[in-house]
Amino acid sequence: MALILTDAAVLTMDAEDRVLRGVDLRIEDGRIAAIGRYLPRAESDRVIDCARALVTPGFVNVHTHAATALFRGLAEDLPRDFWAGAYRVPGQERFTPADYALSLRAACAEFLLNGVTCIADRLAEMDRLAPVIEASGMRAVVGSTLTDARAPAAWRETEALLARYGTNGAASRIIACIAPHALDSCADALLAEVARRAERAGARVFLHVAQSAPEVAAVRARGHAGALACLQRAGLANGRTVAAHAIYLDDSEIEGWCDAGIAIAHCPASNLKIEARTIPLHRFVDRVPVGLGTDWTASDNAMDMIWEARLAALVGKQSAGDPTVLPVRTMLRMMTIEGARVLGLDRLIGSVEAGKQADLVVWDLDRLEMAPAHDLGVNLLYAASPRSVRDVLVAGEVLVREGRLVRAEEAALVREMRDAGWCDQPA
Repeated sequence: MALILTDAAVLTMDAEDRVLRGVDLRIEDGRIAAIGRYLPRAESDRVIDCARALVTPGFVNVHTHAATALFRGLAEDLPRDFWAGAYRVPGQERFTPADYALSLRAACAEFLLNGVTCIADRLAEMDRLAPVIEASGMRAVVGSTLTDARAPAAWRETEALLARYGTNGAASRIIACIAPHALDSCADALLAEVARRAERAGARVFLHVAQSAPEVAAVRARGHAGALACLQRAGLANGRTVAAHAIYLDDSEIEGWCDAGIAIAHCPASNLKIEARTIPLHRFVDRVPVGLGTDWTASDNAMDMIWEARLAALVGKQSAGDPTVLPVRTMLRMMTIEGARVLGLDRLIGSVEAGKQADLVVWDLDRLEMAPAHDLGVNLLYAASPRSVRDVLVAGEVLVREGRLVRAEEAALVREMRDAGWCDQPA
């Protein structure tokens, strides 16, 4: 039995950025088996009418800490030095393992409702948390946070993730990575060990880089010229590394960075809220892989990739002093195929093409914000919102239908948060 999406408009995000109209998508065994007009169907096939809908690849969120979703609203309008030394929020000490699991379940549900089908997620004890993501139906790259302080335990967690999920995504929606926390919380010896183990395992490395002035100062105190030099000495200045933030790089580092081909997880809302600065995005695009991330809810209260892309585009234009940079095509690709490229998954997801995994979002074209349909891509980037999401599929499984979760109930998750004491708290 196949699933067929009929009579759809499609933003393919393929190499030619083709826009198709009035086509059917046949989905078999989790993959897109065929795309075309009037595809044959069997009586047993399930059909979803998309005559008034737009189909796109699912959004790829390349930097999250989803198990901290319950931190939303706990740290607002604070000076930079509040975060110095540790990224912690008031009341964090009250969180139990059950709270983190609930937070993660809620975050996965919210991501799906927002059209996000794949995340790159990292936190301590990820070996315990990853099955929660797996149970949601989402696709994910997961890593357990490594620091000098908790290296022995974190390496055990990392090895458990690598053994359970592997690193290539061919057989599982979940794959493992190696996730050192940051350049100031990981000594040079630990970073070098990360590089050796990543090469041996064929794993990507995800870490925070140059996210604050104190971090860069700590790196320089160890004798490095800056963040890039630190990565170079550790053997991490290569295409296997995904660096979140990178907002404290000087001009020469930017050029060296692009020469090295280090991927960037760009989190504009988080950067602007915590540091009141962000990267000159136009200097990296088309030179290194760049994807978008929502980070954690303490610094980016939303889990909305459209908002993230819109902010990145508009602030990026301002930074460049040029309204022609970061055009719609670039930003849509950043949310989809380029995000998949950052994660090393572009052979599997990120575009609507026959043979790829059926990670798809169906957008309701009967929403006012999606009309008139002069340019569907423009509408998606600059007018749409999560309320425009109708259906969401991951590996061909429908996880959101008509704006409602299939595996969970949104209101029930909110009730669980309230029962756990995390909603309706007094100011």
